[in-house]
Amino acid sequence: MATSKSLGTAQILDALRVITDPGSGKDFVSLGLVANIKVQAGKVSFDLYIPSHAQDHKDEIKRKAVDAVKNIEGVLAVFVNATLKPRPRVVHGQQAVPGVNHVIVVGSGKGGVGKSTSSVNLAFALKKLGYSVGLLDADIYGPSQATMLSKFLSLDAKPEVKENLLIPLDVEGVKTISMGFMIERDQPTVWRAPMATKMIQQFLLGVEWGELDFLIIDLPPGTGDIQLTLSQQSNISGAIVVTTPQKVAVEIARKGLLMFKHVGVPILGVLETMSGFACGDCGSMSAIFGEGGAKALSKEDNVPLLGQVPIDAALVRSCDEGYPIVLKDPQSASSKAYLQAAASIISQVEAQGVGSEQDVVPLAVESLPAVEGSSHRLAIFWSDGFKYTYNAKDLRFYCPCAVCVDEFSGKRRITPDSIAQDVSLEKALPVGRYGVNLVWTDKHTTGIYTYKYLRELDAEKVQERPNPPEESARLSQARS
Repeated sequence: MATSKSLGTAQILDALRVITDPGSGKDFVSLGLVANIKVQAGKVSFDLYIPSHAQDHKDEIKRKAVDAVKNIEGVLAVFVNATLKPRPRVVHGQQAVPGVNHVIVVGSGKGGVGKSTSSVNLAFALKKLGYSVGLLDADIYGPSQATMLSKFLSLDAKPEVKENLLIPLDVEGVKTISMGFMIERDQPTVWRAPMATKMIQQFLLGVEWGELDFLIIDLPPGTGDIQLTLSQQSNISGAIVVTTPQKVAVEIARKGLLMFKHVGVPILGVLETMSGFACGDCGSMSAIFGEGGAKALSKEDNVPLLGQVPIDAALVRSCDEGYPIVLKDPQSASSKAYLQAAASIISQVEAQGVGSEQDVVPLAVESLPAVEGSSHRLAIFWSDGFKYTYNAKDLRFYCPCAVCVDEFSGKRRITPDSIAQDVSLEKALPVGRYGVNLVWTDKHTTGIYTYKYLRELDAEKVQERPNPPEESARLSQARS
């Protein structure tokens, strides 16, 4: 028999990998839900964090954990402190939307794939799992949430205005706002893109959202101005890409997925809708729209598959009636799929460390004047404790914008000689959660440098943190 001295943390963790999260299917060890393991004289104790969506299974999970560790040779007793997992919170930086901890966007490359249906049902699924939730309909030209929630709203329901803030409508505890609440039912929104993006800004920052765990944003189809505005002006915790199984839908969905990756938005996963037709009489499934599309996208792009939602008559009726299927028929196959996806989303937020101290972001940006024998420099202090110092002229030359780089060939349109020797930084502006807009003294203002790009460029690197009083003055909202 093994002695207690031979027992180690690795053995305990290996044994606990059999404990899986009922939401995501991932093991507790991979999700970081096991902590403070102690072994003494054959007695093992540890903390086990139970996600909010799994609290009904707390006793069962605890029992399985005890049994798993007891089976290790040399273990005489097991003590488990099973506590509720703290809800995911934004740890650093100011919240982009006051009071909202996590902004999650639901998008797709094309329309007609069930994106709005998924947005509303995921919002209510998260509410059912015990979270405070808001729902923002960002489709200015084709808003649909007013129709999808019509069971609970009167035809003349309009958001009130209080102290220059819109008050969202409350639908069964979910706060929601939509262009559909602001205009007549048949009135088209004939606006140019700048007006539409301005309305999105109003919905984000001009609405009294209150304290929310999650704000679900139902995006319009495509990868245009509204998507970019949201990515740049809100601290998005993650994106959900919706697709049907068809090849053409998957190929367009991939473009949306790559757009989110390009602007630094974490991908929480892919959700497949119309994943087979459920016969109302016999319950058999027919793959009328094909099969395997989302699974292939998930595998090829290395992102989670959140779930597969079948199409059934009850789901179609619930949409037409303005009564989300998650509320109307919680036992339906579609409802169960959305609840499973919602639980997986929570797990993905926690597993990815979204909003955690693991993210490396700039704390401060400082322009360093030229000294005798050298040119202007620029210093960026990063959250991992490093200071990167760049030659200002080199950094200006490597500007990634379309003015400086041909979008098709990738060749530089500028030369080192075309840049003034004394060019320096005028100001640094935060862009979403992924980059910084550097404005130079030569009046060049269109360069958005992603954090990843800045970390890859040549720089002098030393361990150094900015002085606390100066940090907020230099780039106080770089992480907003």
